[in-house]
Amino acid sequence: MARPLDPLGFEDEMCPVCKSRKYLNPDIVFVFNPECYHSMCLNCANRLFNDGPNQCPHAGCNKTLRRKGFRSAFFGDLSVEREVDIRRRVAAVFNQKEDDFETLQDYNNYLQMVEDLTFELVNWSDEKRRQAEAQLAAWEAEHRQDIERNKKAGREADEMSRKRLAAERDAARQRRIEAIKEAEEEKRERVRSREMELDNLAKGITTAAEPATKVQLKRRGQRGGITEPAAPNPAAAAVAGMGASEVERLSIRGLKEKPKAPAPQGPYDPFGGMDFAPSRYKLHGGLAHPLMEKYRLDRQHVAGGYSFDDFAARALYEAFAGLGVFVEDEKEVGNGNGLSQAGEMVAAADDPDRMDLD
Repeated sequence: MARPLDPLGFEDEMCPVCKSRKYLNPDIVFVFNPECYHSMCLNCANRLFNDGPNQCPHAGCNKTLRRKGFRSAFFGDLSVEREVDIRRRVAAVFNQKEDDFETLQDYNNYLQMVEDLTFELVNWSDEKRRQAEAQLAAWEAEHRQDIERNKKAGREADEMSRKRLAAERDAARQRRIEAIKEAEEEKRERVRSREMELDNLAKGITTAAEPATKVQLKRRGQRGGITEPAAPNPAAAAVAGMGASEVERLSIRGLKEKPKAPAPQGPYDPFGGMDFAPSRYKLHGGLAHPLMEKYRLDRQHVAGGYSFDDFAARALYEAFAGLGVFVEDEKEVGNGNGLSQAGEMVAAADDPDRMDLD
């Protein structure tokens, strides 16, 4: 079992053999062996273990170490390094996937068993650790075929992933190479076209060479299936030679009218234009009432942002909410008089010339 390190971090900074400290020698390199996880400097490890296996120089450690087992620590704490190595070793044995189990609960129980075994290997006493090692060896011997099959499947998946990434990198590199070649070819075409134009001007030839832009469009059309631009139409050239006023007077039949931009609309109204302002009363700010004055000055009521104007508005709204509603008429309409009788009642109320004979 590895001896716990100094919590202040000074013990791992000194070699137990030559007593060299990293403070005095910043270039010193410390290595450790996974057999006991005791660190020492690289020079002492080479001097003690280059001739063959030897006992660990740490006091109280009887492990026999070999030079090929030493390596540099990835983490600053060797206890973390030890736990990572144990988890890697356990994961190599318990390498079953979720597809190997019938239900998700069985897979979760399997993961819990693996985590319990890992915890015993990392943190428990020597006796518990020996039992966990025996359980790990028994599981490895019992499921050796499944372990090898899962390892093979994992290697195949890693190989396929590496091949896919390599193919993607090759395709990206090939695209970059093709783009560079096309850019260089277009540049040569432009230079060649420019030289031909200068030669024709020097010789007095009026027929100009093919423009560089046309050459580029032709090459891009061959790559992407884009057709070469058509020759200029004489009618279009004549229209282009006209003035702006003459072009505006021209009209072509059969053209669809371009859709006009919609008129700008105002801000969105979620209530559809309904006016919620009260029509039967008018609310004035600063309404006072003897029952509200003691609460208006109470800090417990005003601390949370409570507004007494909102209370007054709600009270007036509830007071005036029943005006214009006749309960008897509502009952008669609801008891079966029908919509037609209700309509007649409304019409009679609106007609001033009609007399009630009852």
